[in-house]
Amino acid sequence: MNRIFHEKTSLLIFYIAIVLAGVGTTILGPILPALSSQWGMNDAHAGALFTAQFLGSALGGLLAGLHPVRSAITGFITAALGLLLLTVASIHSAAPVIFGYGLGVGLVLTGINLTVSRLAGDKRGAALSWLNFCWSLGATICPVVTAMFVARHVLNGFLIMLSVLYVISAIVVLTYSKTYVQTALTEVPRTGTAPISIRFFIIYFSIVLFLYVGVETTLGGWLSTLANRLHHASVVGAFAISASSFFWLALLIGRGISPLLLRKIPETVLQPTAVGLSVVSICFLLTVQSFVGVAIAGSLAGLSLAPVFPLSLSFFLSHAGQSRSVGLVFAICGTGGAVLPWITGIVSTYRQSLQWGLSVPLVAAVLMLVLSLNYVFSVRLRTDS
Repeated sequence: MNRIFHEKTSLLIFYIAIVLAGVGTTILGPILPALSSQWGMNDAHAGALFTAQFLGSALGGLLAGLHPVRSAITGFITAALGLLLLTVASIHSAAPVIFGYGLGVGLVLTGINLTVSRLAGDKRGAALSWLNFCWSLGATICPVVTAMFVARHVLNGFLIMLSVLYVISAIVVLTYSKTYVQTALTEVPRTGTAPISIRFFIIYFSIVLFLYVGVETTLGGWLSTLANRLHHASVVGAFAISASSFFWLALLIGRGISPLLLRKIPETVLQPTAVGLSVVSICFLLTVQSFVGVAIAGSLAGLSLAPVFPLSLSFFLSHAGQSRSVGLVFAICGTGGAVLPWITGIVSTYRQSLQWGLSVPLVAAVLMLVLSLNYVFSVRLRTDS
């Protein structure tokens, strides 16, 4: 009974912590219009900031595979420092500051995901689904809260407040990990060097999750800018900043209902279906000409993408188990958030149209659909037989 209580308490702590990590992961998108105006950046320069953040996040994912709990604690401290430095940064120092901040977020996300996966044991699928739901909750409230601070011209105050919450999270995780979490993790057996079959799945799902993170980050990061820029937008300014909230809210709702859908629909059916619907949703996004259109298309994209990451991660972990190379997958998939938003900004600048730039996540979603169908109809059937 005491063990079950500690297990649930530790999971609850990490669920709350990852809500804050969700805010931190997505904060760059909502504050990007303000930073672009303040520093005079074009889309290519702004896209490079996404690259800096998610290259740092990728490095954090790679490092976190060694000591997940310790990495989460270090990550919160590093991210807090990055937020404080951002309040005094300039266009010339923004990239390294955001890289360091991304490093902290990457350590937190990977450390918490691996810790929860190991603590949950054979309930890993459900635990990861709830963990992604909590992350989505943070990502959903981030644009709305950020817009409120931006409208009052106190963005720095919000960044300082969030950094304080990160330090508190580090202290709580550190305190509780000394009493239970580290002991529980030492009881989980670890594998040595991954065999060839495991290496195949590492490569395969690194590509799938690279594409997914790239698509999610691109849409969540650029929707506010798109809504603020459309000539026929019905609203502009601070409210337009919250456009990405429709995407994150739909992602949150979708991840909340995904466990219910899985009671009726097999994972191998839901995952590729969701990817296919995301392709259709992004196509719709490329044609809209109003804030309402952005909100609807973003919501549809969020709903369709909701089950993709937790199910893809569950597929991978079912093959990889506790391999030490799991952290490598988190590192590689994190670079998707670095590369695709950056390319989107370059295409947008070249074509003078952000909707043209958003053809980048469309191509990525199509590739993800091809890989998902191949896994279900070829790889999964062969490994299950």
